[in-house]
Amino acid sequence: MFGDWHWIPGRTSAQERRFSEWLAQAAGPKLVIVELGAGSAVPTVRMTSEQIASRSGATLIRINPREPQVRHGHVGIAANALEALEAIDARL
Repeated sequence: MFGDWHWIPGRTSAQERRFSEWLAQAAGPKLVIVELGAGSAVPTVRMTSEQIASRSGATLIRINPREPQVRHGHVGIAANALEALEAIDARL
């Protein structure tokens, strides 16, 4: 991985398989993806969140003080993670 020629992919493959199995069971409108602080400089997390939300019918809540933009139907919160999570918790 990333030029590490000694990378042993077995553990990663097993984690990806378990995650896919879990996601297949959890998919649907009750699934919510809460993404904290993932910026666009390294977009891997953002892309993964968006793809999962799109494929599974989940809602994406993106919490990012500078880049909270999300597609229509999802929630973008321009705040730091702790502040936003405390506000969400207070409303629940």
